[in-house]
Amino acid sequence: MKEVKDIVQNTFTLLRTGKNSILFLTSLFLFGGLLSFFYGLFTIPVPGGVLGFYRMEEPTAFEYGYLVFSAVVSALIVTITVHATRIKIDERVKGKGASALGLTTGIFGAVCPACLGINFLAFGNVFTTQLAFLIPYIFWIQLGGIVLLSVGLYLVAKSAYTKECLVCTVQTGPQNATPTEGERTTTNMSAMSASVSPSSGFQKLLPAVLLFVLFVFVYQVGNMYAQNTGNARGETSGNILTTEDGRKIDIEEVIQKVTPDEGFQTQVRWGDVVPKMIETGVLDPQKLETILKNRYGQEMKPEWRAVLAGEDIPLSIDNDNAVFMMYMLWAMAKHNQNQILADSPIAKYFENYDIGVGRAGYNDTPLLALNPEQQALAKRVAENAYRPCCGNSTAVPDCSHGYSALGLVQLMASQGFSEEEIFDTFVKFNSYWFPETYIKNALYFEITEGLSWEDVDKKLVAGKEYSTLRGSYKAKNFLKQNFGI
Repeated sequence: MKEVKDIVQNTFTLLRTGKNSILFLTSLFLFGGLLSFFYGLFTIPVPGGVLGFYRMEEPTAFEYGYLVFSAVVSALIVTITVHATRIKIDERVKGKGASALGLTTGIFGAVCPACLGINFLAFGNVFTTQLAFLIPYIFWIQLGGIVLLSVGLYLVAKSAYTKECLVCTVQTGPQNATPTEGERTTTNMSAMSASVSPSSGFQKLLPAVLLFVLFVFVYQVGNMYAQNTGNARGETSGNILTTEDGRKIDIEEVIQKVTPDEGFQTQVRWGDVVPKMIETGVLDPQKLETILKNRYGQEMKPEWRAVLAGEDIPLSIDNDNAVFMMYMLWAMAKHNQNQILADSPIAKYFENYDIGVGRAGYNDTPLLALNPEQQALAKRVAENAYRPCCGNSTAVPDCSHGYSALGLVQLMASQGFSEEEIFDTFVKFNSYWFPETYIKNALYFEITEGLSWEDVDKKLVAGKEYSTLRGSYKAKNFLKQNFGI
C-alpha cells in the first residue's frame, strides 16, 4: 500500500514540472477531442458536408464519465511514458518494455467501448456501422476498458517511479565498459536484483489481470452453455418447437404468417407521387434499374415498370420487390418537403444526400400534401415506430430503411388511413426488410403469450421494446436461451 502511495505522489510530483504539465494538458486536449469526435459530440466541416460520427443513441451518463476517465488516464499514460523514457535515456537504462506495454494497454482501453449504431458522416453521405453482435457483452467491454486503462497507468507510473522495466531485465551503467571480475559479479547481482524485484511487483499484478480475464471467459462460456442447455424451457426438433406445456409450434407456419411467399397486398396507392418524382429528378428510372441489376442482380419486372410509368396501383411487398419498394419510398421520403425531416436532429448532415437513383438533395421537393391532422398522425406514428438496425425512430431517418418507412407512413397518412392500419402495414414492410427480427418476435409472442402473429398488437411490435437494435434482442435471446435457436 505504501508503494502505491509513493507511486501516486511521484506521479503528482512529475506532473508539476513545466514540461510535463504542458505535455499532460496537450495530451488531455487531444485525447478529449479524439474521444469526443468518436462519440459523435462534434463533427468537422469539410467541402460538401461534414466528417464525423453520429450516434443513433445518446451517450449515457456512464459513457460521458468513461470519456472523461479515458481522456485523463490516457493523457497521464502518455505524459509519464515520455517522462520515464527521457530519464531512461539520460541515465542509460536499457529496456523500455513497461512503458511500451503500459501505453499500448492504455490506448487499447481508451478505444475499447463499443460504438453501437454509429453512423460515419462523410461528404454528404452516411455510412452505417453496426456492431449488434456486441450487445450482450457491452458491460464487459466497458468494464474491460476501465481495467485496461487502469493497468496501463499503473505500469507506466511504477516504471517511472522505480526507473526500472517491470517486464524485462534492466541494466544500468555504460554499455561498452569492460568490467573486472569483481565488477562483473556486482553487475550480475545488480542485474539479478533489478530483474527479480520489479518482476515480482509485476507478477503480483499479473495474476489479478489474468483472473479477471479468466472470470470473464468462464462467465461467457457458462452463460452460452446455460443458454443452449440448462435453462431450456422447451425443445426443438427440425422445424417444430415444443413448449413447456406441450404446445407444438411449426416454425415454417410462423414464417409464412410473417413473410408469406405471396407477400402482402395493401390498399395504399401511389397516386401521382411517382410522376412527380421523375419530373423533378428525385427518381431516375434508368439509374434505379442499373442499381437493381448491378448491385442486387434483379431485372426490372413488368409490375415495377408499371409503377415507374405512373400507373396508380396499390403498394405491395414481398421477397422479390422488397429492394425495389425500399428505393422507391427512400427516394420519395428523403426529398418530400415535410416538417418531420426539417425537425430531425441530423437534418444538417443530409443536405447533399445522394442514394444513386436520382439527384442529390434533402427535404427539397413538395411531393405529398398533408393537412394538419394527417401531419400530426404521421408524426405520432413515426416517433413511435422503429427499425432493428439502430435505436432511432422513423422520425429520425438515417438509413435506407428509416427513410423508406417514413415514406410509407407519410403516404398512408395522406390517404386517410388510421393509426392502427399504418402500424400494421409498417410492420409488414419491416418484416421483409428485417425478416429474422419479426419472425423471432412472432415466435416469442406465440410461445410466451399464446398469441398468433395476426393477433399481436403491431403498435407494440413497432415500438422500442421489440423493433430497436437493442429491443430486437429480447426475442432473440429468449429463443436462444430456451430453444437454442
